[in-house]
Amino acid sequence: MELLVLLLLLLAALWLQGLLYRRFSFRRLDYSCTLSKREAVEGDPIELREVIANRKLLPLPWLKSEITTSRWLEFSQLQSVVTGETRFISSFFLVRSYQKITRTWQGRCLKRGVFSVEKSVLVASDLLGGAALSSVAPAGSQVVVFPRPLDLENDFRPASRRTGETCVRRNLLPDPFFISGMREYQPGDPMNHIHWPATAREGKIMVYENDSSTSQSRTILLNMQTREFANSGAVHADMLENAIRACAALFQETLEEGTPLRFLANTPEPVSTEEFWGEEHLHGLLELLALLPLKSGEHFPFYLNALYDDIRSTDIALVTCYLDEPILQFARDKQDAGVHVRLYVLDPGADAAQEDLDIYLPRWKARGREGGDEQS
Repeated sequence: MELLVLLLLLLAALWLQGLLYRRFSFRRLDYSCTLSKREAVEGDPIELREVIANRKLLPLPWLKSEITTSRWLEFSQLQSVVTGETRFISSFFLVRSYQKITRTWQGRCLKRGVFSVEKSVLVASDLLGGAALSSVAPAGSQVVVFPRPLDLENDFRPASRRTGETCVRRNLLPDPFFISGMREYQPGDPMNHIHWPATAREGKIMVYENDSSTSQSRTILLNMQTREFANSGAVHADMLENAIRACAALFQETLEEGTPLRFLANTPEPVSTEEFWGEEHLHGLLELLALLPLKSGEHFPFYLNALYDDIRSTDIALVTCYLDEPILQFARDKQDAGVHVRLYVLDPGADAAQEDLDIYLPRWKARGREGGDEQS
């Protein structure tokens, strides 16, 4: 009889603790999973921070978090499974009464893009592990990963050395906004150039002297096709990623020169920015590069023809994975119009024997590199 009573008490205790955990496991339990950065560059370190606060008397002897994020956020210390573009991460906790736990995992941003903690699910159990209880936790922490710029000087080599004279665009008329000094009035000078205070001081008519100036600007063109007759998808994705990294390097070069910059790309929804300069403009362009899909829109020769008259910059940098006659003809036509054109070709084996154009090919074929990483 006593044994039966003990057995009934034991069963009642087991049922009661199961009931308690089913009802109260996730009550007064706070959980957050956040990324340490909102912006990063390819290859940068990043932290995944989990915080659990159990604000009740009931302990949680077995608690697991299941995190869904991008495969391109690598956390080698965590148990993770990669499926397609998704990484599933599991983390285990033993949480006592009124305890707060902060756990930080070191990781790395493997690729450009916008990545987030898409979902977090908490799984708990009772004291004996007989019940599996789950709850969806808040998510949404996000990081924008910018492309890591290539080194234009070390990662590219000129395909040919141009010699002779080159036409460049210059302003031959004086610029009314650039005043270099004063001089005495001469027949033919406009009356609105008279410097009246200097005229009164000198006792003779004096006029402003204007200097000539040149307005420099740059357009960076990115060809999203990876070969001449490619469809919308990228045939050589790694090569196109390097082309995007080359654009990031050209953005930074242009910012350092203080030159107004415009960016164009034949994506499915064509990219066309306004011509501007400054840190804020550069930040917006890098964010745009982070979001670029590896897909092309309009066939590049048609795209160039449609844009020809719209590109009025004094300098053009065209980044492409391949060379063909329409691209070369576009560059020659612009150069004949007095525009300085540079072609950055990402295919190391491209036929670039064009003495009349500035063409740059990648160096990493000879150095065994792909995108700046050493190959085994």
